[in-house]
Amino acid sequence: MRPDREWPRSRKRSSPRGERLVSFDIPAQPLEAALEQYAGASHLQVLYESTMASGLRSTAVRGAYTYEAALQLLLGGTGLYYHYTDQGAFTLVPAEPWPPSALQSQIAEFSPFLGAVQSGVMAALCRRPETRPGPFAIAMQFRVGVSGRLESLSLLFSAGSGARDSAIAETLAQVALAGAPPEGLPQPITMRLRASPTGGRDECAAVR
Repeated sequence: MRPDREWPRSRKRSSPRGERLVSFDIPAQPLEAALEQYAGASHLQVLYESTMASGLRSTAVRGAYTYEAALQLLLGGTGLYYHYTDQGAFTLVPAEPWPPSALQSQIAEFSPFLGAVQSGVMAALCRRPETRPGPFAIAMQFRVGVSGRLESLSLLFSAGSGARDSAIAETLAQVALAGAPPEGLPQPITMRLRASPTGGRDECAAVR
């Protein structure tokens, strides 16, 4: 793990969840598992280049924190920063090898596209009753081809049934983004959607 660094505010947008204190109980564990647990607690979706979290471990987060402070603590020592792509998602970016000015440039370049990826995936899933996000988690990896279509799609675990898994794969294969990914975008991309409890927040309510 890399040493902790100060979190420069110029590298990230403000938290979409505000300053409310929330109780967290996330143990130190492989970073991918910790991110999934954090996403479930914060109701945020997370997108990141698949190899970025490989081999890293999170810091334990136990106690009352704002969502942003909890994420900062969880990522402490990993050498990764975060950046909010919109009101419901964040992406991870490496602290190195870019100097601050170059890192800001990379964030500015990739963030709109990652936001479009998140919006396109959610819109597609929300159109079909059998794939509409609900009381099941979805985790997927894919590449975005030059045509804007999702390629090399794989589900990281079952969404609860073989029929639903097939429907998700079929639906995402039809996603076509407006353009090619920006040059240098790290791929493949990992996207995780949290499970929503029955009667909880409707993740599709804000999807157009």
